[in-house]
Amino acid sequence: MDGNAKESISEALERLALALGENGAVPVAELVRALERAAERLRTRSVSTELPHDLITQAEASRAVGVSRQAVNQWVRNGVVRSFVRGGSGRHAPEVSMSEVAIAANRHTREVPFSTPMRKELIEFLLLLGRGSTGPLVRALRECIEDDNFPGEAGEQIRVLREFVLASMGDGENQHEFTAAGVKMLAEMSPRFEVDRQQPLGRLLDSLGLLVHSADGTDGFDSPATAILGLLGAATIGAQYPESDADAGRAIAAAAEKVWGAEWTARLYDAAFHIGELRPSPLTRYTASLTYLDNNRFLRQAQASGVSITYVRGPGPILPERFYGAHILADLLAGVRDETTVWKWSADRGPRTRPAQLPSTDNPFRGFHYEYGLLDASIYGIRRYCFSAADARDDLQTQLARLPEGQRPAYLELAIDTLARTLRQPYVELVSIARREDFDWWKDHIIRASEREILIGLRDERARSTAHGLLVQTSLLPKVVEAADSDGQLRERLRIYVKNLEFNVVDVRYHDDLRRGVGRIVKAGGRRLGEDEARTLAETEIRSLLA
Repeated sequence: MDGNAKESISEALERLALALGENGAVPVAELVRALERAAERLRTRSVSTELPHDLITQAEASRAVGVSRQAVNQWVRNGVVRSFVRGGSGRHAPEVSMSEVAIAANRHTREVPFSTPMRKELIEFLLLLGRGSTGPLVRALRECIEDDNFPGEAGEQIRVLREFVLASMGDGENQHEFTAAGVKMLAEMSPRFEVDRQQPLGRLLDSLGLLVHSADGTDGFDSPATAILGLLGAATIGAQYPESDADAGRAIAAAAEKVWGAEWTARLYDAAFHIGELRPSPLTRYTASLTYLDNNRFLRQAQASGVSITYVRGPGPILPERFYGAHILADLLAGVRDETTVWKWSADRGPRTRPAQLPSTDNPFRGFHYEYGLLDASIYGIRRYCFSAADARDDLQTQLARLPEGQRPAYLELAIDTLARTLRQPYVELVSIARREDFDWWKDHIIRASEREILIGLRDERARSTAHGLLVQTSLLPKVVEAADSDGQLRERLRIYVKNLEFNVVDVRYHDDLRRGVGRIVKAGGRRLGEDEARTLAETEIRSLLA
């Protein structure tokens, strides 16, 4: 082929790319990323295998994941887990990917879904709450557990998600979360488990920011799992308030302790997980409080594939107020925290503001997000936690300026300690995204993602008045595309945008960011740090944000 022919092919490819971008068939940002990936693969096609970034020895993997060394060795020998040699020579011992070992461990050690003894204990707990204002909700939960015909998928859920995707198709200023019709649909979804806000339990749950509100005047929960989480929230944070409506929370805590003893908090989390597996909901509206309470259930579900990805603008492991919430942070800075239970604060410091009246940053349920989620060593899997360094820097400096001068050293020490504790966990992979513009629209909306579900954070105040986020089962995504069956062009555009919500695409973009230097690994998954090493790294990161 001569030079002119080659030039014409080049021009044709260029015109095709421009046409795709200018006509809106593919979002410009996605088109650029796709072309960059294609160019990189063409440049490196002689390299057959790219080494995973989380390589560790088999012994380290067995300790980090909590399985025997023999099991890891057997998985390698059977080809379940690949082994790699750095530098391509035998001078280095073969290593394995922490993520692959975690996935293999979970596939071979799956929990039995909702065993008979666990189900009986939950029913016993609900029976104890059958009287008073808790009665209607717990009766509905019992019926849900016992009814094998409990309705799962609903057409209105598909339509709501479709409206979100359609609004997202714009570029720049035309890119929105919801159309006006979508906001209306979102608000009109009726909760499956209604709660009367005029009753003590309803008043307590509402003040805790746990209820979703629908336009028809009904309030409650969209799924059985979130209803269980609501009871958990009332029995923990809710039970600590001195007002009379908190008696409902104290009654729930007493019933749970009667059934499960001192481990009742963990057992209620078990119940939320198993009832979520038994009766999954394709689309669930989440309040901010539910978002923080649910991280335990999400990570336990994500452990089937062994990897989850979280994007945050304000990272809890760096910003203490976002880790602990306002109530516990106040105790910590005053040096009077009750250390016996992670979600308690000092009772003798008087009444505190309820979560529904607090900004999300100060929500006291935030402690659950990390203590029972990100830092929970009983849950397998690599937790890829990516944060915006620019936003973290702004928030850190703002919080320091807001504090009295005498409390600033204590706050900084707390920030370093919290980050060091996170860095010590071998299953946490912490990634910093330096430039604000690289924390793009989609990252800002993916609160967390796994192979089985994705939680989309809502930023538009119109939509947020109804829900803080939308939990989407990935099995629902193909049905969003099918909803445009009569319009071929719309169907194709929906297919492209729905891909953005699928875990494998989120995962590819995550690795692309690392390859291109957009994301910087502060600490890789599978790497175990000692206390001194973790603290030194934490100090370096905090000081760099303040520089």
